[in-house]
Amino acid sequence: MPTDDILLVLRQNWGHQAFRPMQEDIIRSVLAGQDTLALLPTGGGKSICFQVPALARPGLCLVVSPLIALMKDQVENLRKRGIKAEAVYSGMSHQEIDQTLDNCVYGPVKFLYVSPERLLTDMFRARVGRMKVSLLAVDEAHCLSQWGYDFRPPYLQIAALRELLPGVPVIALTATATEQVKLDIVEKLRFGPGHRVFQQSFARPNLSYSALPTEDKLRRLLEVVRGVGADKTSIVYARTRRQTEDTAAYLQQHGLKAAAYHAGLPSDQRTRTQQDWMENRIRCIVATNAFGMGIDKPDVRLVVHLEAPDNLEAYYQEAGRAGRDEKYAFAVLLHGPNDADELRRRTQQTYPPLDTVRRVYQALANFSRTAVGGGELVAFDFDIQQFAETYRIKALDAHNSLRTLAREGFVQLNEAVNTPARVHIPIDHHDLYRFQVANEQHDKLIKSLLRFNGGELFSGFQRISENSLAQHLKLSVLDVRKTLLFLHRSGIIQYQPRQESPQALFTTPRYDADKLPLDQKRLLQARDLARDKTEAVIRYAAGGRCRQQLLLEYFGELDAPACKVCDFCLAEKKARQAPAPAADLRQQLLTLLKATPQTPREVLTHFAPGQATAVTEQLRELVEMGELKYAPDGRLG
Repeated sequence: MPTDDILLVLRQNWGHQAFRPMQEDIIRSVLAGQDTLALLPTGGGKSICFQVPALARPGLCLVVSPLIALMKDQVENLRKRGIKAEAVYSGMSHQEIDQTLDNCVYGPVKFLYVSPERLLTDMFRARVGRMKVSLLAVDEAHCLSQWGYDFRPPYLQIAALRELLPGVPVIALTATATEQVKLDIVEKLRFGPGHRVFQQSFARPNLSYSALPTEDKLRRLLEVVRGVGADKTSIVYARTRRQTEDTAAYLQQHGLKAAAYHAGLPSDQRTRTQQDWMENRIRCIVATNAFGMGIDKPDVRLVVHLEAPDNLEAYYQEAGRAGRDEKYAFAVLLHGPNDADELRRRTQQTYPPLDTVRRVYQALANFSRTAVGGGELVAFDFDIQQFAETYRIKALDAHNSLRTLAREGFVQLNEAVNTPARVHIPIDHHDLYRFQVANEQHDKLIKSLLRFNGGELFSGFQRISENSLAQHLKLSVLDVRKTLLFLHRSGIIQYQPRQESPQALFTTPRYDADKLPLDQKRLLQARDLARDKTEAVIRYAAGGRCRQQLLLEYFGELDAPACKVCDFCLAEKKARQAPAPAADLRQQLLTLLKATPQTPREVLTHFAPGQATAVTEQLRELVEMGELKYAPDGRLG
């Protein structure tokens, strides 16, 4: 395909005039039908690499993605550009998934985003072979590898999916992968001969990395934020919800426009806070690590971590949210005297004993009232604090056991994601009209639904605003919801209420907890790998070398030059420019002036401005001691 054609796709849909480095080569590889692995840094434009070739050819692009929030953001962004996109993920009803998949078989859908645990369900397998799939995109491809920092066993089902899609090329994308992970991705996805691997350097020349030791993190944070500029956009990452709120309050007390952001806040508040930050009404957002995924704000000047992440992959991704506009930016890790020991302890706790994991699995089954053999992919509201209190499990044991179960592919946990209410009208226009005539009391609401959403309600689920309907009809939101539920039960509409609670689900039919097939060998291997990754973080914080070199070597770039902008490189530069000790300076002056007599003003040009006082003082002493003498022309020699 000529360059002009794919550039036209880019310009028409995104308004960009040119591709970023490597994007065009990746796109051409995909269009040539080659299996392709693309490693691009955070903010490097990964999504363009599969979206452009998908739009440049007939058929549907199937995108596997692990994060509901990220899926929803990408679908929303595509729809805003007039591109038909759908998503299938946990929390959707059976009818909604059924309708969405039918739209992909029979309708003009270009992109279908799907979470990995949905890939081999009977409903999905029955449809995917009838879809005209032209490209399979695997986002966050490091999740395929047991050597990666976020291994997810459901991702291994993608290889079986390829058997249902013979001849369909695959593009796998990630921002972070070691050499071992890259090889694992190629093997697990069964890349064919002639596959291509594209990798940009992980170097970020515009990003200054620092790791600052401190015993008072809040005070040091305030200094860092003010040093970069209180009016500049920043992200501060904290480990706990409480820490985000306490830190934001501290910054506010010192006059900064700061706010906390975490999954425990009401959905409306999270949305408002994020919007205020995007539009610069808030300059500093203090958040847990989920914040930032899928958010396109290129002018972040500073990212600070109050605690070290568990691995350098996570740190690189989170720190990399600074300076996406390629202007100078800062990534700062604050670490205290006990942080290394605390990080090691936390890593150890992440892998609880198997009997604890089984106990938590059984408690989850009781909590959700799920019988053995049932519950597969049926989402339920889940409050982990209430869960731990109800079953008298330590909160940390509950959290880490659930993480283990999620990593092993037995459960899935979804943080609160604001999902608007959705409605679909499954009956035809004539039947709907007859119902309206016979049920006058519901006529106004049905007309309002059609007024706001039009005929698309008949072809699939559409978002609705219960608040807007209530205002339009001069009813309470509660009354609107009651009427929608009545219409749902009557078979007139299919109604999915607004969802904003955290949810959980079993990704397999529920096991008897005693027979849960936990792979002890794999869990021990994962624990040892996590320990190695923890030690890499500790070495990074300790420093002693260029920070960027340490990061690049971790990702397999062994010959990178020093960055010259991290805290270590700047300290080295400063040391080289620092005043020489008196004895050294004395010898430098004697050597210089014996070779070439010069005036004191000429002598000063050979030294840094900060050394002027010391040089002048040494010249005076050398003259007084008779080691240097003035010539008639004012030169010393």
